[in-house]
Amino acid sequence: MRQFSALYFLLFFVACTAMAQKQERPTDMIFSYVEHPTMINYLIPLIKSSYQKLGIHTHFIPQPSNRNLRLVENNKIDGDVGYMRIVLGGYNNLITVEPPIVLGIFTLLCQPQIPCNIEVLADETVTLVSTSATQKGLEKGYKGKLKAQFYPVNNISIIPEFISLKRFKYAIYPTSEKDLWRLNTADYQFVKLFDSALYHVLNKKYQFMADDVGKALQKTIDEMQVK
Repeated sequence: MRQFSALYFLLFFVACTAMAQKQERPTDMIFSYVEHPTMINYLIPLIKSSYQKLGIHTHFIPQPSNRNLRLVENNKIDGDVGYMRIVLGGYNNLITVEPPIVLGIFTLLCQPQIPCNIEVLADETVTLVSTSATQKGLEKGYKGKLKAQFYPVNNISIIPEFISLKRFKYAIYPTSEKDLWRLNTADYQFVKLFDSALYHVLNKKYQFMADDVGKALQKTIDEMQVK
């Protein structure tokens, strides 16, 4: 009888502990994003609609490149709208959520009427405007010679303007399949370098709900493709 009581007590204790440790979804979440047409016109609506399916209100704050990931890493905000996986190395508290949410494209921007090809990247006399995150992604994803110098900026949205206003001759500018058409302008030339998928990013404390978020993302992507 005593053995039965002890076993019953142990099972009851384990069950209570498991229930106490069960994590609940938050009701509100804050996400950072970099100011880019793909973020504003496509990904923020995608993220907002996906979390609505889970009963979660979302708030979005623009942040300079790299600062947004540090905020997520340090648990100051809940996640980031979307980042290419190749730039996420070195962070311990970030997770990416499947599925990929858009196809990202690294491009070389050039002033009009100057050489604009991949050989530019191997020229050590060339200076490329880019964010530090973009430089990191280029160094990981580009398979050719890379000897050009980098001029770092924090705001990705101003990079095309640097070229169109002729402040710099060359830049590395990540865009997406949704917005590649915007680069067809007389203000600059562009060359596609390589593709890299973007993923929604969360602080790892939300690992317990990552599958649910992924399912909601896929459902929203499917709905947006039908429209």
